Amino acid sequence: MAVSKQPLGMNARNYLYIRPHNRRRAKEYADDKLKTKRRLLKHDVPTPGLLAVFSSLRDVRNFDWTKMSERFVLKPARGYGGGGITVVGKWNGTQGRSSGADITVRELEAEIFSILDGAYSLDNLPDVAFLEERVVVASTFRKLAKKGVPDIRIIVMRGVPVMAMLRLPTEGSHGKANLHQGALGLGIDLRTGITTKAVFYGELVAYIPGTKTKVRGVKIPEWEKVLDIAAAAAEASNLGYAGIDVVIDENRGPLVLEVNARPGLQIQIANGASLRTRLERIEDMKIPSREYGIELGKKLFAETALSEVPEANNVLHVVEKVTVYGPKGKKTVLAKVDTGAFRTALDSALVDELGIDPHHKEVQVRSGSGNQMRKTVRLTFRMRGKDINTIASYNDRTHMRFPMIIGRKDLKGFLVDPTAHPEDLQ
Repeated sequence: MAVSKQPLGMNARNYLYIRPHNRRRAKEYADDKLKTKRRLLKHDVPTPGLLAVFSSLRDVRNFDWTKMSERFVLKPARGYGGGGITVVGKWNGTQGRSSGADITVRELEAEIFSILDGAYSLDNLPDVAFLEERVVVASTFRKLAKKGVPDIRIIVMRGVPVMAMLRLPTEGSHGKANLHQGALGLGIDLRTGITTKAVFYGELVAYIPGTKTKVRGVKIPEWEKVLDIAAAAAEASNLGYAGIDVVIDENRGPLVLEVNARPGLQIQIANGASLRTRLERIEDMKIPSREYGIELGKKLFAETALSEVPEANNVLHVVEKVTVYGPKGKKTVLAKVDTGAFRTALDSALVDELGIDPHHKEVQVRSGSGNQMRKTVRLTFRMRGKDINTIASYNDRTHMRFPMIIGRKDLKGFLVDPTAHPEDLQ
């Protein structure tokens, strides 16, 4: 039974969870990205592929860079906070692009030498460098973060996911997903995979910085698989308390990027919840299987406001296919979901085509050209398997891209994913 309602602090995290649940050898493996990657591969946990390892100057001098693919990432095995990571694209065998600038073989070799000297290691001791496959960021996240690779941090305790957040790189974080460097952290409801709140430089925010996109309501793709591979990675790592970083590749889907033995605590601000309270709820429970642990986390830690959302079918895109009914038949059209409009509106031509009887009552509608009085109709349309009966206004929309808009009056029970573009449905 949970007794603590205060946020989990660093000292409590270390003494109550890291020390008792994370053995020294397991922590040493987690601190070494190369060892972690090899362990994940051994246990068939999806992760970016390992391309090359550099343990000595001879390894660097003898490496054939002409055989490298167009995209790859250079990492220190024992780096921390994103230091020493070089993301390379457009590689032609002798040079490529990194952080908006050209990078050559000589420059990559110099960076590897620095890694081998321990420039980025946790303890400043000599290190190992390696190359891995570069993630192709999923289209959903490319619309939210203009640069860098967004990831999902999931706290797993004894096989149970207890808290999660989406970390979006920003201009201030220079493409890194680390919150202390200026990335945005969005809390995620564990049952649905839908974002709820967000923290930016330690403060709660309602919009993604520099945009008009709300932080609440973003649906994480393949959420069930994200939870499954996070739990699998924690199991493979032998850590009882772990932070698992998952990325979503456009082609391969969810991949485990890193395993953390000492995950940070700002995830609590992003979720508006105490991590300690959640951990205490499961501390004495028996977890017989990975599947049981995942279902337990989803049921125990679902956000109340999202408890009635029956999964992703009720998450709308900005543009939806809807079927409009009338005495003369039915027609499927693309409709814009517009939370800024109160009432649903449709094109006069659609009213005539389907023989929909006018309601004869006029309503005042606010539009880009000012307030207008418009006629209305009693309308029935079907969206995401749900029939909606409403009073809609109508006017000439032949000059508009969509013959119909769905106003917020008819969006009860739905969530809107603001990241979808109209072309996604065409």
